[in-house]
Amino acid sequence: MMHRTRLRILLVEDAEFEAEITKRALASCDFENAMTRVASGEEALSYLRREPGFEDAEMPHLVLLDLNLPMMGGREVLSEIRRDPSLAHLFVIICSASDEPSEVTKAYQATANAYITKPLGLGPLREMMNKVGDFLLNVIKIP
Repeated sequence: MMHRTRLRILLVEDAEFEAEITKRALASCDFENAMTRVASGEEALSYLRREPGFEDAEMPHLVLLDLNLPMMGGREVLSEIRRDPSLAHLFVIICSASDEPSEVTKAYQATANAYITKPLGLGPLREMMNKVGDFLLNVIKIP
């Protein structure tokens, strides 16, 4: 795997356990990355828009977006991202425990770039994240 850039990742995840295991998986991946985690959809939008408290936030290359967030859900966050011309270019992957076909369809209808079902365990999650990193860093062009 080539290492052209350090992949900046914004994880939008309200569950502490899920956030921690994702952090551990990314730390052991084969590519350089910097993950920032926010715990709500509102916080994600504030981060991306560099609102107070996030003025120095670096724009991520990838947003890993949980579907089931308190108050503002993942699809709503995705809609806000796509409506904002300064954010619409972001590569957004919906990460969900659900592999329900209707949920997958709704995510793509909301213009997610990809939908992944969260695998169980650190090893499978690391393997999946390595594939995502390889795809973003070596297969496609990201802004």
